[in-house]
Amino acid sequence: MTASNARGNGAPGLEGFSDLADGTVGGLIAARAALHPDKPALVFEDTELTYGALDAAVTDVARGLISAGAAPGDSVGIFLPNRPEYLLAWLGAARAGAVEVPINIAYKGSFLDHALRGTGVRVLVTDAALLELVADLPDVPHTLETVVLLDGDRHGRTPPGVTVRTWHDLLAAGDPAVELPRVAPRDPVAIMLTSGTTGRSKGVVHPHLMPLVAARECAAQMATTADERLYTCLPLFHGAAQINISLHAFYAGATVVLGRRFSASRFWDELRTHRVTQFNALGSVLPMLLAQPPSDRDRDHRATKVFAAPAPPQVLHPFEERFGVHIVEGYGLTEIKNVLYNPLDARKVGSLGLPTASSVLEIHDESGQRAAPGRAGEIVYRPRLPDVMFSGYHRDPEATLATMRDLWWHTGDLGYTDEDGYFYFIDRKKDALRRRGENISSHEIESVLLACPGVLAAAAIGTPSELGEDEVLVAVQPEPGHELDLTELFAHCDRSMPHFMVPRYYRVVDRLPVTPNGKVRKHQLRDQGRAGAWDALAAGLAPTRHV
Repeated sequence: MTASNARGNGAPGLEGFSDLADGTVGGLIAARAALHPDKPALVFEDTELTYGALDAAVTDVARGLISAGAAPGDSVGIFLPNRPEYLLAWLGAARAGAVEVPINIAYKGSFLDHALRGTGVRVLVTDAALLELVADLPDVPHTLETVVLLDGDRHGRTPPGVTVRTWHDLLAAGDPAVELPRVAPRDPVAIMLTSGTTGRSKGVVHPHLMPLVAARECAAQMATTADERLYTCLPLFHGAAQINISLHAFYAGATVVLGRRFSASRFWDELRTHRVTQFNALGSVLPMLLAQPPSDRDRDHRATKVFAAPAPPQVLHPFEERFGVHIVEGYGLTEIKNVLYNPLDARKVGSLGLPTASSVLEIHDESGQRAAPGRAGEIVYRPRLPDVMFSGYHRDPEATLATMRDLWWHTGDLGYTDEDGYFYFIDRKKDALRRRGENISSHEIESVLLACPGVLAAAAIGTPSELGEDEVLVAVQPEPGHELDLTELFAHCDRSMPHFMVPRYYRVVDRLPVTPNGKVRKHQLRDQGRAGAWDALAAGLAPTRHV
């Protein structure tokens, strides 16, 4: 049985969604390959894959993963930088009925251990450099049985009790006679790790239909056509690259142009080389592009649209005027996908836009009642269809239930609507930071600081960055009689957490301001700003990037 006919059309609940094939990720790729076998599906530097070649490779990976012991429902971790094999591993796992776990390549130590252990990763696809970080773990999770290594010739240390296979061996190991499992739209396709904004990262379980509908709605809102070329240099372990560009392009029958990483100086040259028509941007990408010296080639490209969040007016207007692209803003969360878009033909700058076809959103006040236009409250959500939001937090039903009240999913974000139903974002209710496009948990930063000798108490807050979003400032209270060396404290953070989480500013305080029940009054720390704080960057220190 081939990949294309292993799954029949007409899956239950897909009436009106015939464009989504059978409602599974693997099924969508097979359907597009049947329609456009010779059309480019993926471009990466000098490598190009047609839809037909992509579909065949996905089947080879699926059978290889099955031969490596990945059964339906098993977790397959992908711990890789941007490269074509990332997409093949993700799509192959989906076709095999396995569950992808995308892992941030900045993770190390306890962060990496939690990502592997908390999701029960059984097969891990990675490269030699990142495998070293797995081998560094003091206790490799017992669930991890097999590592698939892309660069097997550079193989170094092997974690104890783990079998290592090369990517080439994986592709060759699959048995064509093995029938691929049937996969349903509500079956899990991924466990996406949250940023841990209220504590340890949680695993968000996505059913197959959820990213497909997200891709469909993104294509509709961006008016994407099959002859377009969609570019992303954002990391594939984020939904912004994986779903909002890659799956979006595959849904539309368009071409994905994948970049290794973001470079402000090379960005437009890469778009020109690959004839890109639209791209996406998060965090400080737009301000960094604006900060580049003006050039007479600023409009010498084919890009016409970009999905960007955030894009405040002071960035949006000069960016559009200089580069000649239309910026589309929106709003989404890992648990519910993108659910708001600012319409192309009826935009209100500064707004998050209007709900997508599958989404119902309201603003609720503290009593749980719908707030009138202009009144602030919490953004709440419910789907119009089954299986288009997360199934729950992995092995954490209590946390799942805690987000649901009165038949609404509570985002934890504050906003308001105007008289026309457009949504506007105010702030996060939960104590989170955002830096360089990454959501950061203050709780996790504080846990690392408390593990440093001499630190009695710590609090992490965001302080405005010159590039937009946040810089991280920490206030630390030393143990009595202990004098903290801030250079060593920075080094401790750099050794213990991903580079994007390492605080830039440090302030030593005699005592943290706390409430009567012991909670830190972070608003007082924010009011102080960063004046007088020690600046690691000004001292010539920068976080270590291991890749």
